[in-house]
Amino acid sequence: MALVIKYAKVIRNNWKKSVVAVGAAIYGVKYVKGKYDEEWIRREFCAEALKYGNVRIGLKERPRKITVFLNPAASGGGALKVFEKNAAPILHSAGLDVNIVKVEYEGQVKKFLSIMEKSDTDGILVAGGDGTLLETVTGIMRKEDKTFRQNIPVGVIPLGLKNRFAKLLFGGDKDQVLLMCEGAMSVVRGLGRSVDVISLKEDNGRTAYALCGLETGAFWEAEHRKSKYWYLSVLKHRMTYIRSAFSDWPPAVKAKVSYVLATEENTQLKQQTEQPKQEPKGSWLSMLFKPKVIKPKAEVIEEETDDENDVLETRDLSTVELTAVSTCLQDPTQTVKGLEVGIGPADPSVWEFITEGWRRVSEPSLRLGAKTNETMLVKKIRIEPEDPTKFYSIDGELFESVPVTIELLRKRIKFFCVDPEFKLS
Repeated sequence: MALVIKYAKVIRNNWKKSVVAVGAAIYGVKYVKGKYDEEWIRREFCAEALKYGNVRIGLKERPRKITVFLNPAASGGGALKVFEKNAAPILHSAGLDVNIVKVEYEGQVKKFLSIMEKSDTDGILVAGGDGTLLETVTGIMRKEDKTFRQNIPVGVIPLGLKNRFAKLLFGGDKDQVLLMCEGAMSVVRGLGRSVDVISLKEDNGRTAYALCGLETGAFWEAEHRKSKYWYLSVLKHRMTYIRSAFSDWPPAVKAKVSYVLATEENTQLKQQTEQPKQEPKGSWLSMLFKPKVIKPKAEVIEEETDDENDVLETRDLSTVELTAVSTCLQDPTQTVKGLEVGIGPADPSVWEFITEGWRRVSEPSLRLGAKTNETMLVKKIRIEPEDPTKFYSIDGELFESVPVTIELLRKRIKFFCVDPEFKLS
């Protein structure tokens, strides 16, 4: 009892040091527990992957080949270490033949994909941020062989800052380690489904492709500018909206938009098939001695929509925010599929702008824009901005603000996923 009283007196006489010591102890316990949980997650996923690796294959069969596009600059330059610690053990435990391609410059992935054939790989795994994924999607969509994207699925190991599409694919409430393990395990399981892609075509004929959408305006510019206020630590997220409100006001995006509203009739998909080449007929002797040949089935190339009865509408916009998002950020129960265009208020007050910005900081969301924005569902849209000095954000990457035609392409790329019946929302 005397010992307890002695320690109580010490704590009372040195209460400041005691508070710091207790705080440090609590932090240390949480840190150790977090590391233990992460290691447990890795072990569980490796154990499951090992079940796939123990399955015997025939003498004429080969392990599945997976090509990994790894961006070493992601995760603050530690992407390779993070990948080898979390994702690589799962892939190797499953007996996959993994070929890692380190991305050293912009455009390298697209060049690599332009010469890749279906026989070179059984799947593609993108280990990087949103920019690496965007480049991979663009490279696949630009290939002349349309059957490549039908037969070669794409997986995602999120190593970037936002990882919006990966969170939509595997769940936004999971921590980084669990997301990476889920991404690797989805490749092992081999389950997948086709996902819609956005086409963004410029007047010069150059076309880029995205998965989530486009945004431009004052809110995105403020979010992009927050890194300048690094010295404010956690307050930089709020300071950026204050500085944006008082430095350049009103922050209007002025553009002329032409669009076709989406309806059930004009968004109905029609399958197009490619018929196999017919072999020339031989003589009656060839019918006797020629071995039986199984004719290949006609292969579905793409699913297109009918553009004959489209009605084009035009509108001049002056708004604080403009977004165009794909189906992955829309209500999955929605029957009509199209691009959801969001138009913010034309002339908000300074306080309204700051309040909405702070709300987005307090309530982070994967969606683009605010729920209160005016929305319309379109089949395709053309944006002609007045100010060429501004920028678009397409899946988190900067693009010049030029006239662009945006269209939704249905079921274009197959992605590895946890559940083939999943609904992006």
